[in-house]
Amino acid sequence: MTSIRLSAAEQKYIIESAECDFRSDGRTCEDYRQIEIETRNLPNTNGSSRCKIGKTEVLVGVKAEVVDVDIHAPTQGRLNISVDCSATASPEFAGRGSETIEQEILSVLNLLYSSIDALNLEDLCIVKGESCWLLNIDVLYIQCGGNLFDAASIALKAALHSTTMPNVSVSGEGIEMELEISDDPYHVWKLKTSMCPICITLYQIGESFAADVSEEEEECSTGYVHVGVLSSGEVSAMEKSGAGNMEPDALLEMIEAAVRIGEHIHQQLDKNLQAECTTATL
Repeated sequence: MTSIRLSAAEQKYIIESAECDFRSDGRTCEDYRQIEIETRNLPNTNGSSRCKIGKTEVLVGVKAEVVDVDIHAPTQGRLNISVDCSATASPEFAGRGSETIEQEILSVLNLLYSSIDALNLEDLCIVKGESCWLLNIDVLYIQCGGNLFDAASIALKAALHSTTMPNVSVSGEGIEMELEISDDPYHVWKLKTSMCPICITLYQIGESFAADVSEEEEECSTGYVHVGVLSSGEVSAMEKSGAGNMEPDALLEMIEAAVRIGEHIHQQLDKNLQAECTTATL
């Protein structure tokens, strides 16, 4: 998140607008800006996507490779997520200025996918106790305009849905075991993404809260809550950040709002992904 300098009058206007449920751009506190999704847009990847919300734009690429299984999870594949904020996205990201926000975004994405149910890792196992697929997931922000967490989670689900995995044939046993990876573009299988969550982040602004905040609204926030929401409306994860205190009743209200918003976004996203649309507006 970048830092925006606001005058006291500007901060007061933004806070009072949120408390009146009528934000400066005309949205209510639960409204999102237009979401643009594009898939299969990066060459030399197994899956990819681009998500644009307002001025925020993020790319996600998925690249699969065969590796040894983790000895602690011999029947599962592995995920490796990395986050990078391009220096062109914000002047504050030059040098090492982006490290803190990159780590925070990475922490949230890892939290969302920490459950084995989020993505069936057993599908990524090739030979039990021997070999599996490792999905290297690269998240790159090329422009920042608020709501970085949610944009990344939506782009990640879209990228995973577009991912195609080559079939592997196994011959021999033990040290003579050989893996043959098909190079036939039609001899592939797809990941199951029905349990992939998206992140809905709600920011506390004055006595109210708002979703999909702009950079200016972020600057007026005293704290925020990340809520992982499944397409079924279940909450899969939650994390609070920021210095501000939140009353239990207010926190419950924010979670209920996150579920409503998350279900709607899932519904629109899944509709377009299942129709194999390579570009969509939610």
